[in-house]
Amino acid sequence: MLKRILSVLLALLLLPAAAPGYAAQDPAPTPDPACYGTVSLDNAAEVLTVIQHARDIGLLGPDEVVAFDPSANFYRGLYSRDIEYYLDDSILVILWKEEIDGKSCTFTEVKISDPSQFRRKLANDSYGSDYEYFATQLAAEENAVVAMNADYYRHRDFGILAYDRELYRFNTAYYAEGYSLYNCVDTLFVTESGDFLYKRLGEENTPESIRSFMQENNVLFSVAFGPVLVENGEAIPCGWYPVGEVGLGYSRAGIGQMGPLHYLYMSLNHGSHEARWNVTQFAEHFAEKPVQTAYCLDG
Repeated sequence: MLKRILSVLLALLLLPAAAPGYAAQDPAPTPDPACYGTVSLDNAAEVLTVIQHARDIGLLGPDEVVAFDPSANFYRGLYSRDIEYYLDDSILVILWKEEIDGKSCTFTEVKISDPSQFRRKLANDSYGSDYEYFATQLAAEENAVVAMNADYYRHRDFGILAYDRELYRFNTAYYAEGYSLYNCVDTLFVTESGDFLYKRLGEENTPESIRSFMQENNVLFSVAFGPVLVENGEAIPCGWYPVGEVGLGYSRAGIGQMGPLHYLYMSLNHGSHEARWNVTQFAEHFAEKPVQTAYCLDG
């Protein structure tokens, strides 16, 4: 069975699933154009048929909660768009825009059949590469159905960076005000089973303890930006954080996990000079969706 994929790059990718013997570094199969579709905002309930089909083929569980709601307050202003979806036997993707607090927010819900479909991709597939690419270029290389920016690790040299099960960065030089680079941000780890784990700002670790943590939890890669937005379904207030201008109104991006192999991407879109959300506001609105955990990305 072929599967489609999701990715991270500098990005995170969600892809179609691959055939047996598929190597992790190989691109996924090309997405099938016949599996794409659009639904007008006035006919949003038609997406429920797509969701039911995903249940019928066993991709979604019979009682598995979804984030998409046909009665949502869909965004209809400048740059509004139809609801879009992709469904094959290995991946379900639904993309839509909502108006929340007078602002335009984009959501992408993804359910995959195998954790190998959730990847991080670096430029040239190597840590420390001198090349830089747009997320769209990296997504095209992997035949991703969904791709999002994650952390720009060559620009911001902080946090713990793991890739392909290897610990590449654990820098103990000082970042600012006595915070060492490795522990000055929350770090998101993604495991072999596609689950999210965290090491938190200020938590004391050593390279040896992180390698042990990675081995014990089958960690594939990490993302270093943050902060953690939602934990156990509850928003986490953020009064101070060393990056991301957390107290100011900005565009925001984050990824949440709803359940096994089930994810929700949320972004607060920039399109005018009006004030946006601080990180606490973003976390509160993210927690209104059925995510158990969520993490802020360098979107």
